[in-house]
Amino acid sequence: MSDFETKPKFGVILFQSSQGAIGAEKMLEEHKIEYKLIPVPTNLSSNCGFCIRFKWEDREKIEKMLKKSNLGVEKILPI
Repeated sequence: MSDFETKPKFGVILFQSSQGAIGAEKMLEEHKIEYKLIPVPTNLSSNCGFCIRFKWEDREKIEKMLKKSNLGVEKILPI
């Protein structure tokens, strides 16, 4: 990584439905991971109007949890 590249501070999880976003919200609360349910940014596409913003440093832990779930994750992206 060059001096000009920086690690993302946050990421977003895009879902196929709002039920997936709500399910992930509950899962993150149970595991005491900081997150925020937000509207999908206009520059990203999603079938659902909501996404979850999280600290990028928690990405690997979150991905492991989501793989075990059936929440209809569309994408996980840095922002």
